[in-house]
Amino acid sequence: MTDYWDKITNSGIKGISTIGISDIIGNGISAGFWFYLASLMTAENYGQISYFIAIGGIATTISLIGSTNTLTVHTAKNLKTESTLYITSLIITAISAIVVAIIFYNTEIMAYIFGTVIFGLSSSEILGKKLYKSYSKYIIIQKLLMVGLAIGFYNLIGINGVILGLGLAFLPYSIRLYKGFKNTKIDFSLLKKHSGFISYNYILSLATTFSGHFDKIIIVPILGFAILGNYALAIQLLAILEMVPGIIFKYILPHDATGNPNKKLKQVTILSSIGLAGMGIIISPIIIPIFFPKYIEAIEVFQIVSVSIIPTTISFTITSKILGLEKSKLLLISSGIYLISQITLIVVLGQIYGITGIAVAFVIAVSIQTIILIYIDKFLLKKN
Repeated sequence: MTDYWDKITNSGIKGISTIGISDIIGNGISAGFWFYLASLMTAENYGQISYFIAIGGIATTISLIGSTNTLTVHTAKNLKTESTLYITSLIITAISAIVVAIIFYNTEIMAYIFGTVIFGLSSSEILGKKLYKSYSKYIIIQKLLMVGLAIGFYNLIGINGVILGLGLAFLPYSIRLYKGFKNTKIDFSLLKKHSGFISYNYILSLATTFSGHFDKIIIVPILGFAILGNYALAIQLLAILEMVPGIIFKYILPHDATGNPNKKLKQVTILSSIGLAGMGIIISPIIIPIFFPKYIEAIEVFQIVSVSIIPTTISFTITSKILGLEKSKLLLISSGIYLISQITLIVVLGQIYGITGIAVAFVIAVSIQTIILIYIDKFLLKKN
């Protein structure tokens, strides 16, 4: 047993702890912020904010052109693509932000789209270079700014103020972009050279983002903003449970990219997800009635979606391995099937069983994606 834990420790526990502590603090601040907002609002208003964030999230991913995973892998391998990816993403961001603002009559969402793009580019570069202390500093500053700005603007202009505050909180990350432009040259030939990997990452990011946000968009016309508010609160609670596998993923991706698989660490993480799922099922009927009496429907939803943390954790470990090998095209299979499954199941089960059907659809879709990834890892990865 001692040797087992020594192997995990030697794999880089210091780096994990740096990411972990900052993510725990940052996500703790973020969770407290969202839960505080939920306690102030009706489920319908909370649903409206979730709806606009979903729209902004999709626009952000379109603007990033797959740069996040690409930057993490490329900077880990010392490939100087930062400035080229930055300028390309920012040009597309300007276009997408204007289009979204016009379509939805919401100018505040422009700040959110620009902010999340800057965050995506900068944090990926930081993790790729394994600058874990810098990662910690930036994430905590951003979370503190988020609380102050979003709540402040909410008190001034209402729901749209939350969106504006969230976007402006990412501004400190622009320092990393400035350094990237200063230290690397814009060379579009690099994009051409790595176009295959970048393209597959882009399509993968689109599929992943649509999977993570499109559910919130299609729930509204089926069941309305109030149901979306309850569902969004449950997903926010699920995000707390997913902190541990999320931290591990951020740590292992640059290591997988440089040939260090961290197998023991991955095994421990998967085992821990079982306990986290059980925790979610047990605590749901205890904490929600106490802290969120307006969101009683979220109790059953959280209990159901908590189960998804097990397949999600398995997916994280396999995804990191595939991305580290720059074979992201294989991930398109699982992401495409997941997106199709999720949309189909939400529409069908949501109309029949309401919010419970949506929660079940979420778990089934995640499980299908994981099964596909396991198949890819066992049978297809060796052939490519």
